[in-house]
Amino acid sequence: MPTNIKQGIVMIRNAMFFLGFVTLFALQVNAQKMTAGDRLKMMTAMEQIEKGNLEDAYRLYREVHRNVPDNGEVNYQCGKTAFELSKFTEAHIYLTKAVALKPKTGKDAQMWLGRAEHRLGMLDESATSLAAYKSKLKGKTASSHIVNEYIYQVDLAKKLLANPVKATVSNMGVAINSEYPESNPSITADGNTFIFTTARPENVGGKMDPAFKIYYQDIWISSLDSATGKWTEAERLSGELNTPDHDANLSISSDGNVIFVYRSVRGGDIYYSKKKKNGEWREPEPVGGKVNTTYFETGACMTSDKKHLYFISERPGKGKGNGDIWVAKKTGSFEYGEPTNISEVNTIDDESSVFLHPNGKTMYFSSNSKESMGGYDIFKSDWVDGKWTKPINLGYPINTLGEEKQFTISADGLTGYITTQRDDSHGGYDIYEVDLSEYEIPNLEQYQYASKSISVGNAVAILKGRVIDKRDGEALEVMVRIENENGKVIEELQTNENGEYFVTLPGGAKYRIVIKAKDYKPIEEVIQIPQLSGKAEVINRSFLLEDD
Repeated sequence: MPTNIKQGIVMIRNAMFFLGFVTLFALQVNAQKMTAGDRLKMMTAMEQIEKGNLEDAYRLYREVHRNVPDNGEVNYQCGKTAFELSKFTEAHIYLTKAVALKPKTGKDAQMWLGRAEHRLGMLDESATSLAAYKSKLKGKTASSHIVNEYIYQVDLAKKLLANPVKATVSNMGVAINSEYPESNPSITADGNTFIFTTARPENVGGKMDPAFKIYYQDIWISSLDSATGKWTEAERLSGELNTPDHDANLSISSDGNVIFVYRSVRGGDIYYSKKKKNGEWREPEPVGGKVNTTYFETGACMTSDKKHLYFISERPGKGKGNGDIWVAKKTGSFEYGEPTNISEVNTIDDESSVFLHPNGKTMYFSSNSKESMGGYDIFKSDWVDGKWTKPINLGYPINTLGEEKQFTISADGLTGYITTQRDDSHGGYDIYEVDLSEYEIPNLEQYQYASKSISVGNAVAILKGRVIDKRDGEALEVMVRIENENGKVIEELQTNENGEYFVTLPGGAKYRIVIKAKDYKPIEEVIQIPQLSGKAEVINRSFLLEDD
């Protein structure tokens, strides 16, 4: 199942969506009665919804609607299904009529109308509709009903729209986007490599998924042109990574040598692909250990030190809601131990993507919790005093009344990349660039004590290079140790098959690089990284090892 479709199917599981189906056999009570054939179509539509086939259900409901346009129940079901398909204008038309007709099996039609008005930006009308629906509830139901969450969201949306943040959101243009859906942006820490997922006819196999009516997804790549500062025209990744089936990027490692991939097997699993010496990508392998289950897993992001994996899972047990954010510690090569639920940020709703800044201290994720403006919004949480802070909505215009589904950010914190659909989209969801150079959190009372910046902690520098045999120029796979000026080991990492190493380090400190390998003379070098501000600094240090 494609990751950019998964959220819609999750929403189907909301029990509220199925209210009223139990009385489908009594649909004749409305102003217009249905034929036996119409009732059969309504039952078939219900079955299609239970299977996740919303488009087919919507088609059947509309066929019945053409026969009985003044039937309250039919308008109600058309409106709810249109809402779940993000056809909010159509939902508004159907639900307005349903409210007027007062169907017996659609007593919450006014709540759904309020939700449609919300997503159309009719916030005052939405508040009125939701309040009117709540006024009909009694006792504990009135205080515990989900309508309270929708009322809260409308109020929050008004506040965020009235207090826009200093951020400019721009479509990345035809070098990245097309008339087909694009999603899942990811960028290397040095800011030079950008990958994303797209469903285009140029993908491997060139076929369309009959279930979801889109082309099978592949992962594409673009490079930053150092002369122009612009992204080159994207092309499909080479190698064995992409297949004729769906291949969705989850993230690229900070050093650009590993891509995490979503595969729709066993309910949805996380795979990884490593870059070869020739620059092509290996066939993905499943992440080992305790990460993948028979439940849905996605959204994997590895910390820059490669010691932890953050990911989304719908596993039962210690989770809070639908999709939750989990973290697992590395126990072997792409193997991870028992995951921990990040309870500080998860909600009873759906968290659907996660990205950790290279400094390891700021997390960004997408959620449709009550703290969103209406759909999925992007949030951030900071690692402070050994725990994650209360998540903060990044604010408008980064977030909107629509859907913001994935987010990543450059190492310097000045540029973000987001999956969303806006008026200037080329076709469905596109990837947008977000200028964060003047960003401060929304000026809302509940955020007054939070970090004002887009990320916390010192700016990071990127230290990278190669280790080579001086005699024959061959790349060496050896251990590289990074110590602070007091001799404490900060990082220990092994060079890859190309002899490359990569590490992110806080600025304003002195470090010692130590390389000791059997049959070679040891090497030590001290480097000073200045206190950084603005663009992340990239420091290249390569070493030639001599025979001992």
